[in-house]
Amino acid sequence: MNATLAALAPVFGLIVVGAILRPIGPIGEDGWRGIELITYWVLLPALLVLKLGGTDLTGYEIGPMVAAMAGAVLIVTGFLVAIQRITRIGGAAYTSVIQGAIRQNTYIGIAAAGALYGHDGVALAAVGIAAVIPLVNALSVWFLTRMIGDKPAGMRVVLSSMAKNPIIIACLLGIALNASGIGLHPLVADGLELMGRGALALGLLAVGAGLRFSALRTGWAPLLLSNALKLMAVPALTLALANPLGLSGVALQVAVLFNALPSSASSYVFARALGGDHALMAAILTTQVAMAAVTLPLFIAWVG
Repeated sequence: MNATLAALAPVFGLIVVGAILRPIGPIGEDGWRGIELITYWVLLPALLVLKLGGTDLTGYEIGPMVAAMAGAVLIVTGFLVAIQRITRIGGAAYTSVIQGAIRQNTYIGIAAAGALYGHDGVALAAVGIAAVIPLVNALSVWFLTRMIGDKPAGMRVVLSSMAKNPIIIACLLGIALNASGIGLHPLVADGLELMGRGALALGLLAVGAGLRFSALRTGWAPLLLSNALKLMAVPALTLALANPLGLSGVALQVAVLFNALPSSASSYVFARALGGDHALMAAILTTQVAMAAVTLPLFIAWVG
């Protein structure tokens, strides 16, 4: 447990630094927005292509890992659909609850996997991103348009959303390079390595800068529901599915780690763009990061 806390301390430490720098530091709102964009569109995709395209993962249980992660997300989504009428939460707020319960913060996930499990941990986290991010993006678009708009988005809208996502594109490119045997030329790998080095530090600082403590005045019932599902139910379900699927070792640990992450900041972007309750979404994101500093080490210690 002490080793886990020591490995994760720098990850959450950078988030705290970002939260402190935003109100008092020399970087204004436009500057933080620029950091978010360059990290999201260039640096993180470079890191994902490098890890997925240049790492031999044949010795790991990739199929069971993907099934456990996606299965846990789908079970929680089904549960939220089943209790929608019971909770009496409005449609806009409910979309924020759903996004908060199923999405993952990739910056925290990759940084934590690297700190705990090294190079292969980062590569397996990238596999998790490739497996789950398209699923949660599609679910988020569908629920936002179904519960707020006149009708749910068609397949064309969902596919268009995913086709514009640089994280998904990078994952597909890295997988294609790996599966085809082409791999990465050393010069290309070196260039991607240079870009990827800045991705996690800047990404974690941006996570901290994006925290909105003023949003905590929103309703607590939907917030706590979303947080309990994301930080406790989803990783517990991932662990429960692991045994029948035959998942073990580092792949199991990374799967649980990834599904125990707080929700992604892109949830807020989706909520604003598609008419969701963005104030509630901001509160969910802020509290989940704080709570994950406690729940994430506990799940990692549990898995071993």
